[in-house]
Amino acid sequence: MCESELTVTETVMETLDRIEELFASLEEHVLASLSAVGLPSLHDVTDRLWIDISRYGPGLPAFPEVHIPSLGDFQIPPPPPPPPASPASQWLGISSNWIGKHPWKTLGIFMSVAGMAGYIVTQARLKTLYRLRRQQPKSSARRQVVGEAQCHLFLLHPCSSPRLSCSGC
Repeated sequence: MCESELTVTETVMETLDRIEELFASLEEHVLASLSAVGLPSLHDVTDRLWIDISRYGPGLPAFPEVHIPSLGDFQIPPPPPPPPASPASQWLGISSNWIGKHPWKTLGIFMSVAGMAGYIVTQARLKTLYRLRRQQPKSSARRQVVGEAQCHLFLLHPCSSPRLSCSGC
């Protein structure tokens, strides 16, 4: 931090300290002046005021009889019955009950469905691989074994090869 920031911080701290001292002295002055006068507490004053008003003050006026027309006797109808359960929740309840009663059949059904799904996935994968292999272009060039070019020439008659010309035939 530079010097200007330090002086600003020190000035702010001194100002806050002065404000706190001012509030402390003000609080002491108010407490000293109230205790010197000897005023009773606010709670006691309000209690005495309420007792005096209720004992000697004016009474509450009597309210005139007010008749509000009534609706007469009536009965509240019972609430409507709850709506019927949705077919999805009924099917779910029936299915869960059946699964609870037949755990072995449930296991068999689950295993056969999982097996069929696995079979279908495997077959689809194999067909894809077969199709990709079949679509790969086959090169028309023959591969030669190293050294084959020199070895087989003597087996061929020069007349049968278009490249070689035979002088003796």
